[in-house]
Formats: sequence, C-alpha cells, structure tokens
Amino acid sequence: MKLHIPEQNAPAADAIPNHPRKLKKWLSDLPHANMGEMTKQIFNAVRELNRQTMPNKHRLENLEQLREPLRNIFNNLEKYFINRTLPLPEKSQKIVHLNQSLLQEVSYGYKIIVYEAANAIDKKVDTKTQTIAILRAIRYLSELLLRASEVYEPYPAGTWYDIHQMYAYAESKGIQNKAMPDNEYEHKKATIEDFYKQVLLFSLARPIALRQSDSERVYSRLADWARLTRLGKDPHENQINRYFCASMDLDRPPSYLSERDCRGDADVRTLDASELVDSIRKQISEMSDTDSLAVGSTLSQETLQVLAMSWGICAKRRFSRADRRGHIKAAIGLANAASEIASEGQPIDLEKEAEEIMPGRRHDITLEAIPEDFDETRSELNTGYVTHHELGGDGGEDAWDMVAKGRVLTETYERTRQFLDDEKMGLNKDKDELQWEIVNVSAGGYCLRWDSDTTSKAQIGEIIALREKEASGDFAWRIGVIRWMQYTRENGLEIGVQVLSPKVMAASAQRANRPDEAPFDCLMLPGIKPLKQPPTVLLPAHAFRNNDRLRIAFMDQAMKIQLGSVKEHTGSFTQFQFSTSEEAERVEKAEKEKSAAKNKDNFDELWSSL
Repeated sequence: MKLHIPEQNAPAADAIPNHPRKLKKWLSDLPHANMGEMTKQIFNAVRELNRQTMPNKHRLENLEQLREPLRNIFNNLEKYFINRTLPLPEKSQKIVHLNQSLLQEVSYGYKIIVYEAANAIDKKVDTKTQTIAILRAIRYLSELLLRASEVYEPYPAGTWYDIHQMYAYAESKGIQNKAMPDNEYEHKKATIEDFYKQVLLFSLARPIALRQSDSERVYSRLADWARLTRLGKDPHENQINRYFCASMDLDRPPSYLSERDCRGDADVRTLDASELVDSIRKQISEMSDTDSLAVGSTLSQETLQVLAMSWGICAKRRFSRADRRGHIKAAIGLANAASEIASEGQPIDLEKEAEEIMPGRRHDITLEAIPEDFDETRSELNTGYVTHHELGGDGGEDAWDMVAKGRVLTETYERTRQFLDDEKMGLNKDKDELQWEIVNVSAGGYCLRWDSDTTSKAQIGEIIALREKEASGDFAWRIGVIRWMQYTRENGLEIGVQVLSPKVMAASAQRANRPDEAPFDCLMLPGIKPLKQPPTVLLPAHAFRNNDRLRIAFMDQAMKIQLGSVKEHTGSFTQFQFSTSEEAERVEKAEKEKSAAKNKDNFDELWSSL
C-alpha cells in the first residue's frame, strides 16, 4: 500500500526526544501561557518526529500525548479565519496554511504506522494499534477538509487517495467496524467505517455552497447522519445517478455512480443515502417558520433543503457556460442592492403593467410578468429573458438552476457580450462595487471573480444585484443570490451567482399595523407566466411572516399587499409570494361564503335559543 508520508531517518544527536516519557517531560516544560511560542515549538516537534525512525508503539503513544495540546492550538487558530470576510488578509491566510500544515503533519504520524504495518516494515504492530491509527488519520484528514472548505480553498493533493486506501486496508483486515475510544468524538467511541462515511457525506454536501458556520454545523451532525447510510461493494446499473461512488485507487472525492464505475474491474464503494434524505425531508416538513433561523448547532430549513438536494438523486445538467470577460457593477446585500437600483430608476413600465393587469387602477401597481408569447428571435424583445423552453423544467425542479451544480446558461445571455464595453459603461475599478470580473455566464447565472486585494462583502446566501447592458442598449439590473464560493491562489476569490430574476424593482415596505415603524428596504421581482411563477418580494430575513399585510412604496406610488408562502429563505433575506390586499380580501370573503353555505344545515347554534 502507498500513502503520502515523509521519509524517516535516524534522529540526530540534538533531535527532539522520541521516547514517550521524555516527550511527556518536554511537553510539560512548554510555555503554555505563550500560545504563539507553544504553537511554534509543537509544530516543529511534530514535523521532526514524523521524519524520525522509531518503534511504532512509541510513535502512537507520542501522538496520543500530543492530541490535547494540539486541540488547544487548533481552537486558538480558528478564530483568525473563521467567519471572516473573504479574501482573507495575508496574515490570516498564513494562519490558515499553518492550521492545514499542522493537521496534515498529525495525519502523517498516524499514516506512518498504517504504512509500515500494511507493508510489513514493522510486523509488531497489532490490530488495535492499526485501528486507532486509521481512525485518527481519517479524522484529522476530515478536519483538514472542513477547514479548507470554511475558507473555500482546495485541499492538499493526495488527501482522498490516502483516505480511500486506508479504509480499503481496514476492510481487508476486517477491522473497519471495530469500535475504539475517542474522547474528542461526540459519541466517545467510533469505528473506521463511521469516520469514512462521515467524510464521504461531508464532501458530498458540497461545502463550497454552504456558509462557514453551516459547514461546522453539518460536520458536527455527521455522526448521527452517517448511521442512516449504507456502504456497498457491488454497484449495479440501476444505482447509476442514485447512489454515490468512491474510487478506492484514485485521488478524487466521491461522486454519483456512473456507468464506468459499474465495470467489474473498478475497485469502488457505493454509498446509499436515500434513508438519510428521507429523514431530512421529514424534518423539513415538520419544521415551522420559527425553525428557519440557525441557532447554535441547529441547521436552518434552507440548509437542510440544500443537503437533501446534494445527497439526493443526481439532477441532469441542462445548460452550458459561455466564457466572457469584463467587469460588472455589483451591489451585495439587500439594502445596498435596493439603494443602487433605486438611484437609477426603475426598468419596468409600471403604468402599462397596472393597466394591463388591473384596468382602471393605474396606481395599484403590479410587477411586470415575462410575456407568454415571448419570442427570443424577435429583435425588439431580445432582452435576455430566461425562457421556459430554455429552463426545460420538469415540474419538480425549481425554475432557476443553481450555478454551483453546473446547470447553467444558454446563448441568450451570450448575445449581450458584444455590448460589454468597459469604457462605455464608465467602469471605475477603484470603486468596490465594480471590482467583480465576469468569468462566464449562463441562463441561470454568473461566475464572478473578485479583482482586488481588499476583502469583499460576498457571503453564501447573500443577495447580489448585477448591472448589465441589454440588447436594446439600455442598462438593467438583474437580481441573484450567491450560491457558492471558492478561493485559490491562482484565481483568487470566485463566486457562483444564481439569477433569481432578469428584472427587479426597488421599494420600501412597512407593516400596515405599524404606521410609525421605520420602513424596510425590499426588492420586487416580476412573475414569469410561462413557468406559472407569481411575483415575489425580497425582504430582510426573520422580519416578516406569511399573512403579514404591508404597504409597499416606490417612487411616488404605493400599493397594499399580503404576504403569502415563503419561496426561499436564507440568513440574509426571505422571498415571499404575495397578493394585493384586495385579492386577499376577495379570497377570504369567498372562503367565508363557501364555509357558510356548507354549514347552512348545521343547527347546533340554535339549540340554546329555543
């Protein structure tokens, strides 16, 4: 068996002592009050011990002694890069790399034990020692993946190869289900299979599409969730795109089972997560609106929906990306987006729409809907709408595909690239909102790159408004949500934006029963008739509930609405369907009349008066 480990040599005369008793004395003499100096000395000690030859009995005992001080160091380092704006400043970047290097070095120590036992270099390593070494190595490598995902950075090469190889070796020795104590683990005891399934699930959860805090919450719940999954060895064609697959001899994360993986010569393990997905969907259906806020270790309803999608049946990719270059004006956050859009006026013909939908009531404004007879080949309508035949919805899918899943754009947006002229747009890259560079586009969204050395305001689940030039020559705002983020040294920070609507209107909202309350910024999105999607309103998260009656003001006009069902909720905004107050009253009156007619023969209320 091959593993990624450093070369070991005989220790030099001045090397750190590798006998457990001497190392214990060395650890007790460390300056525990000086976290910086202690971190430096332990980091150097772990590196040096991994490059020394020693009996594996001593190596394991040394590593176990180092676990507690290492955990204190990891807990201290996290505060320098967790829940920080991205890209991280240079100091925080170095701390991230220090944290990753330390996790990798600890895993090296345990992997050396496994390597020497598997290749008969040390025949004295018993099965208990091997089991503990594999458990610890996979656990530290899974934490390495967690910390990389929390700053949206790639993980070191060879990580997945080593994880797969160690699990395959454990299977060959029949020790994958042997429980071992672990005081850092939630259940205090764990098996190799437990940790292996957990690391597979975490990767399949697509952490680049999760908020930093949600990645940690998901990771902490994996101990319970992994018990609802099953590993297998014999893939079948009827499992393609339904089960997940791990290739044991490749350095790649798990993915959906493919036809190639079903060949007899492929050394793979399948993971069935159907029971887990059913459990999560049941939890979602039982959650109330108050459960949509993530507090402590709990997960929000929206995050659970993302997980159910990630661990569910594979959805087919329907759109291709179109490469495009140039900078684009962006506004991140609901308040910022509403302010920028309002400052440039509204792109919607309000009076025309009001007259069309509600004749004779031009001031009861209703949002524009994309016309049913839209024809993208007609030049006067060539405005970059996302059409129903482009989306190819099958009824069960949400109308807007997530860029992060690769189900993205069509040629409609590509036709606008000829109009992207930075000079004509008057772009000034010194402004924060103009430092986003377009990487590619599609009918479902954009891939953008942060073109600056400063930090951005981007977060998963945050609203982002993008100002684009349409075929008519006019500028228009499109509204989207940030679905994924990724940071690499080569490309910097990149984000995936899912388009929620090609048109948007800025407004303010005020509760009808609180006239003295300060108004909230909001965004009104048009309905899409071909997809039977009603108009919606984007409001601050957790501020409103369905059935709330609001007064919406825009320009010099106003309308009264009643909030309906929640279409989407993140930690940054809530998207409600809505109806005008008159429509809500008509529905309510009709329901009462229907109820009265149904109960006209019910005489219970009369008995007491007779």
